[in-house]
Amino acid sequence: MLKDHKGAAGFLAVLIVTSSLLEVFVPFLTQRLIDLVVMTLRTRRVLTFQTILQFGLFIFVSVAIARILRGVYNYHSFRLMGQIEDEIKTNAFANFLNLDMTWHSRLNSGQVVGTLDRGGTAIFVVLYEILGQSLIPPFVIFANIFVSLLFTNRWIALVIVLPVPLYLLMVGRMVNRLHNYEHETNEKFEAVSKESYDVSSNIATVKKFCQENREAAIQKRLVDRARSSQLRAEWLWAIVENMQSWVATLGRVTVIVFGGYLVLQGRCTVGEYVLFLSFQEMLLQPMTQLSVVVPKLRRNLARTEGLFEVYDAKPIVVDAPDAATLAPLCQSIEFRNLSFKYEASDRWILKNVSFFVPAGATVALIGRSGTGKTTLMNLLLRVYDPQEGSVLIDGVDIKTVTQESLRRQIAVVPQEVDLFSRSIAENVAYGRPNASREEIETAVTAALAHDFIARSDHGYDTVVGERGLRLSGGERQRVGIARAILRNPPLLILDEATSHLDTESERIIQDAAEHLMRDRTCFIIAHRLSTIRDADLVVVFGENGAEDIGNHEELLNRSHTYRKLYDLPDERQLASQSSDWPGHRAELLR
Repeated sequence: MLKDHKGAAGFLAVLIVTSSLLEVFVPFLTQRLIDLVVMTLRTRRVLTFQTILQFGLFIFVSVAIARILRGVYNYHSFRLMGQIEDEIKTNAFANFLNLDMTWHSRLNSGQVVGTLDRGGTAIFVVLYEILGQSLIPPFVIFANIFVSLLFTNRWIALVIVLPVPLYLLMVGRMVNRLHNYEHETNEKFEAVSKESYDVSSNIATVKKFCQENREAAIQKRLVDRARSSQLRAEWLWAIVENMQSWVATLGRVTVIVFGGYLVLQGRCTVGEYVLFLSFQEMLLQPMTQLSVVVPKLRRNLARTEGLFEVYDAKPIVVDAPDAATLAPLCQSIEFRNLSFKYEASDRWILKNVSFFVPAGATVALIGRSGTGKTTLMNLLLRVYDPQEGSVLIDGVDIKTVTQESLRRQIAVVPQEVDLFSRSIAENVAYGRPNASREEIETAVTAALAHDFIARSDHGYDTVVGERGLRLSGGERQRVGIARAILRNPPLLILDEATSHLDTESERIIQDAAEHLMRDRTCFIIAHRLSTIRDADLVVVFGENGAEDIGNHEELLNRSHTYRKLYDLPDERQLASQSSDWPGHRAELLR
């Protein structure tokens, strides 16, 4: 973490060592002054007030400079550790965004966000509060005092430092148990965050089913479990704190008794005796903080583990070292012998799927939910890599090109359009952040969304709320179509884009999508056959993945699954209505 900040770290080291030397120098001045006073009283020598004033001035200047240096150290330490925290959190979040969907599907997003937030805070606490303030400065002072005492009185040096290893030995026996408690506590509090995020993101469902009291009770039970685990750790540290107090008191008494004995034996001066007591107090204060620092260190180190798991995680879907930039689609897309199954599953979602799509064609993917339609499109987007086979664009395997150059050629209008809690203009321009307001308005107009946006409180600057919930389903869909139009890709995926809308909204979406589909290669995912009668190619999905491929008439004659879907009453009605709509492109979206 500090390898990119060696200069700043070196500067901090010089500051803390210099200020610590001055702090240790002050007791020596005090010792010398006391010995001069005692000698004056014994020998009747004259000690001038000017000499005492000089010693006082030296002590004041030494302390003042030490405090100034410590203040500069604290400021730059705070600045450096804050910068490191920001870098780690930012890099961890960037890595989180770059991880593939296999990784994301295993974890709850609220839990991950909570882990990153708590982990980042814990990193700052460990680096600044614990290491930068509570451990490193006292350790430097301890080293300076120990070296000074070795040249002054080795027996006193031994007596002063003896309680430290004794204390560490006693605490070390409990470290593993404490770490386990802290790790368990951290996991349980993460479970609280996960549940809170899950419930808050589904608050409408909670209210519809009158489950407020039940969810509150579940939250309380989770919090109680986490707090119970935390209290076990705190009780153990209460024992450690008492042990530390006993050891510290024993060390203080030993220095007082042994130092007094040396004075009585004439083996040290009164000033040295005061020096030993001063050093004992300087060491005792940080030692008494160990009962707070050590558990705080363990607790925060446990919290950083989750963050560094995200920081160090490696995606499965990665660009090849020599990946090239994919040229714009101009000839064809080919799915060649594709087979795919999800991680930890033995069931093949797709098995030996092969078909060829000329550029500019419209392909309809139909079948019941869970038969592999969306999975096939995810393979085209390279969200996942197939276990067998390949996807080729203009004869180029998409594994050999960069993911960015591939996805820049594709726009997706999903069944549920995902919007950010930002302005409408920002959501429309998400695929092209540098688009001008004029380009945004042109795309919105083509998507038949300008009227409802103009009626909004702040027009294009209206914030749509979390996941766009301030907009209706049809409005969100039109914003999604406008986003695709503005992106202007050669390849379009419509993932059941109108299947959940009312008739009026659906007709508006169809008209908007008709403009979007012009002169593009289109994949339409739909459950209803009325959307695909005029598609250039129809892929029928069943229990075993892609079962048959052909046009409407061919499949009606030879595909049992296709005829079964076509014979559904609502599908015949929808199909008969489709002939009244202008343009076969609009019919494809029905």
